[in-house]
Amino acid sequence: MSIIRTFIAIPLPAALQQKIHDKIQPLRSRLERGLIRWVKAENIHITLKFLGDTRTEELEKLKGLLAKEVVEFAPFQLSVRKLGVFPNLSRPNTIWMGIAENEKLFTLQKRIQAVASQIGSVPEKRRFSAHLTLGRVSRKGYSKQARLQIRKAIEESPQYDFGRVDVDSVHLIESILTPKGAKYRSLFEAKLGDFFE
Repeated sequence: MSIIRTFIAIPLPAALQQKIHDKIQPLRSRLERGLIRWVKAENIHITLKFLGDTRTEELEKLKGLLAKEVVEFAPFQLSVRKLGVFPNLSRPNTIWMGIAENEKLFTLQKRIQAVASQIGSVPEKRRFSAHLTLGRVSRKGYSKQARLQIRKAIEESPQYDFGRVDVDSVHLIESILTPKGAKYRSLFEAKLGDFFE
């Protein structure tokens, strides 16, 4: 029995990933090197459910459950905008780009979480907050001076609006941890229904 690290996500078009990556370059250049572990452009995505260590024999069951669940959803659009941090500007841990509130996405995520529970994944207690992780604060970034630097850079950054992006599938993704950061590999694509509301 082998175990792999997985999550379920909505991927973004490569052009949008690169556009986001390029637009935040001024923010990256304002922050001291090593404060933030930045996400590579090709790894920017919307996580719907982090599964973590998953037994490979559960994957085929999960693929079938995902395909059956998401086909009931019509394709929809999301708006990508607004820079922010978790948990707050006083104690930044994660820098993100926000997704405008979207009831279809919220419902899809709840259904994905219910599907994941059928293979033993524990449901999240926190309310789903759709976002694109751009960077994570390193240990070096936990000093008071570093936190102030991050806060100032975020507060003085422009508020972005990357427009709308089509959502027509969700992916089961393997996360391979390497010394140079995580590498993602799509194991399965579950297509949303081909009807329109």
